Amino acid sequence: MKDTQPLLIISTGRTGTIFFSRLFADLYPTLVASYHERGNSRPIQILTNLHFSHLLPRSGLKAAWKLFKSGEIEACEKQFHIDANCFLYGLASLAPELYPNLKVLHIVRDPRTYVTSHLNFSRQKGTSYIANYFVPFWQPNPFLVGELPLNKAFGFTRFEKYCWIWNFKNRVMEGLENSSTPYMRVRFEDLFNTNNPEEVFGRITDFLGLPRVTGIREKFREPANTSAKTDFPEWREWTPKQAAQLHSFCDERMNKYGYGGEAEWAGKLRVTSDE
Repeated sequence: MKDTQPLLIISTGRTGTIFFSRLFADLYPTLVASYHERGNSRPIQILTNLHFSHLLPRSGLKAAWKLFKSGEIEACEKQFHIDANCFLYGLASLAPELYPNLKVLHIVRDPRTYVTSHLNFSRQKGTSYIANYFVPFWQPNPFLVGELPLNKAFGFTRFEKYCWIWNFKNRVMEGLENSSTPYMRVRFEDLFNTNNPEEVFGRITDFLGLPRVTGIREKFREPANTSAKTDFPEWREWTPKQAAQLHSFCDERMNKYGYGGEAEWAGKLRVTSDE
């Protein structure tokens, strides 16, 4: 169908993309073809990170997309094509022409719960462990990107790396704010940690061009692909040093997105500033 509307739902990961792909499929079975990480998206993520590391030209990334992903929307027989796909976090800002008439929904999550979730998830699932610990360029590299000097590589912890990843990826995605691509950003917590997710979800469907639905409040209490609490604690159990480390990478966007206003968080940061 030539007039199929492409919609990307992008994020850092750990933001409910599996849930959203299923939700849109359930709510709009005749209108929407909805996927989670459709097709060969993993190579696109690796090549995107290579590009940000100055090791692959943008033309190479575009060629890879044409090899791995082109044809999906053209073959779609429904009015809307949704790909909820954190692997494509950089693609829309780097090459929006790959998706004519694209709309992008960016889901952002509190970096403190994102880091906890990602650390625990990467350790509890075998494929995630292999990808995050052993696959080169599965995540962007702060040193090759040019944002941290090499002499800080030694002793740079995985915790610090995920703090940086949260900031870097969200910065890349929010770059669409000033582009010609229709872009909307919503907070994970305003859907999953609220008594009234329908209001925010209604704004999402308005943006995407889908009819509003009601009576879906309970669906947001059934998230998919959750991480079990293992050996990395929630932020209230973090040391002041860990709070300060996350703050050093994420403070600007935490303020922009409305995170970090708790007195308990401010108290942790004061401990390190007073030392």
